[in-house]
Amino acid sequence: MKKWIGSALVYLLLVVGGYTAYSFYAGEDDAKDNGTHEEHANTNEETHDEHSEHEEDDHADGHGEHGDHGGESASEVQADVKLEGEELTITLTDLEGNSMDDLEVNHEKLMHLIVISDDMEVFQHLHPEKVSTGIFTAKADLEEGMYQAFVDIKPSELEYVNEAHPVMVGEHAGHEGAHVHLEPESQWTKEQGDYSVTLDVNNFSVKENVVLTFEIEGAEPEDYLGALGHVVVVDEGLEEFIHVHPREGEEPVFEAHFSKPGMYKLWAEFKLDGKVYAFPYVLEITE
Repeated sequence: MKKWIGSALVYLLLVVGGYTAYSFYAGEDDAKDNGTHEEHANTNEETHDEHSEHEEDDHADGHGEHGDHGGESASEVQADVKLEGEELTITLTDLEGNSMDDLEVNHEKLMHLIVISDDMEVFQHLHPEKVSTGIFTAKADLEEGMYQAFVDIKPSELEYVNEAHPVMVGEHAGHEGAHVHLEPESQWTKEQGDYSVTLDVNNFSVKENVVLTFEIEGAEPEDYLGALGHVVVVDEGLEEFIHVHPREGEEPVFEAHFSKPGMYKLWAEFKLDGKVYAFPYVLEITE
């Protein structure tokens, strides 16, 4: 009887001891699992926070770049062009509306004013004179019609973007914005008076700089505003304006870059025997 009781006690102690040991190790494993889960959760939370921070930074940077890109085309100088009678008045102001005429001399002039008719048949290169702070005037002999004026200046410190300014001569309001459709050039030799000028173009792609070489017959080009000539280019919609001067040297060779494909018209200006002539050409620029 005593022997049976002793065996039962030993068995009971083994069961209790085994259960205690199991509870200890199981609890330790649960604690490890819980710790691992909490660590994983914390890691996920930190990663999420870092990801959110990166997203915010990326968004901010992207927005900033977009703003900077937009700023590249934002002008800090405003030009206003008005016609009264035969006189064009150009008023320059900064973004706060203050008169501004802190300009650098560019090819012997503070200001070049290019006036082009909407049908692209009339081209005038004028040089307004300063009459007071921020105000320039020029005489313009223009027939009735719509024109676009480009104020070509080089401010000393402020950014400037040359944009078209509409000028209406006479009662022509019903035709505002009606631009012509240019056709590709088929005749590369142009004649005016006793002179002929032939244009050679090395390529017609926006991917490369376009080299414009002119062969002049009848006279040698003379110095005109500090250069052997001037080339002014506008796109078909009279929105993009390019004004380039010849490469260094004694030949009338110009280089221009076109930002987009399309139809463009250019005028090559040369001073021949003391008189300035503008020879027109049409270019089709491709991809």
